[in-house]
Amino acid sequence: MSKALNSKLVVDKSYLQAVSRTRMTELASAHGLLMTDALLYELVKGTDTERAGWFARFPDVARPFELIPNPGVLMRHELENNAACGLPSSHVRNIDHSYTALYRDPSYSIPPDLIKLREGKKDEIDEDTDQLLTLIDSIPILFPEFESAHEKDYIALKRAAQDKICDFDFVRRGAEVLVAQSPFFSSENAARIDRDWITFRWLQVGLLFVLDLKVKYPGGIPPVMPPKMRERIRHDVLDAQYLMLALLEGAFATKEKKLCEWWMKLNPEGVLYS
Repeated sequence: MSKALNSKLVVDKSYLQAVSRTRMTELASAHGLLMTDALLYELVKGTDTERAGWFARFPDVARPFELIPNPGVLMRHELENNAACGLPSSHVRNIDHSYTALYRDPSYSIPPDLIKLREGKKDEIDEDTDQLLTLIDSIPILFPEFESAHEKDYIALKRAAQDKICDFDFVRRGAEVLVAQSPFFSSENAARIDRDWITFRWLQVGLLFVLDLKVKYPGGIPPVMPPKMRERIRHDVLDAQYLMLALLEGAFATKEKKLCEWWMKLNPEGVLYS
């Protein structure tokens, strides 16, 4: 626990919306705050008034948080270097924090160049959504018990599958396959993958989410989804990014019940604020 107490803190939108600036300032003092690409996107796509209120909850200092890369950037780093990316806080992005002060102002409207960046992020999340959904195809291979089961048994099967996803060797073997099959991997043999790899956490967290979808939509995900369904799954993708980056870092602040439950399964020694 002592190591985790020194970790920087990954904060998600559900937590930021629920607490005061006083509380955020306390956490910033205790840990230092990390903002993911997912959180930045969620904050800047709100109305000007909503955005200002959310950013006002961060400490009123020159650098209230550090921005960290999305999981895809860290996975690419691992594939090209054949080594774990390590703590997300060791990959902070150098950004101009003058915008942070502007974002607190409800009269400030995001200019066209930043709107373009925001729309590019939306496209990236759509790609991440499609990538996550491909994991559903692995369920019959990794969890064959679902194939002949009745829907009434899915909840019990999901619990057993979640226990399997908490097994280190099970996830490591799958992560090694992901690395070996990637076009960005050029080494002869993958280094031994462990929990310090974002690839490990991406697979582990992704499987938790697609199992959840399997139970939620037993009839399957249609190729062309209704807009509301796709938006719910896009939200899952953002939540998955929060969780996997927090697992690497060791400290997480969230109000999402599902994320809290999974955190306690995957990193009970870590620091959780909920």
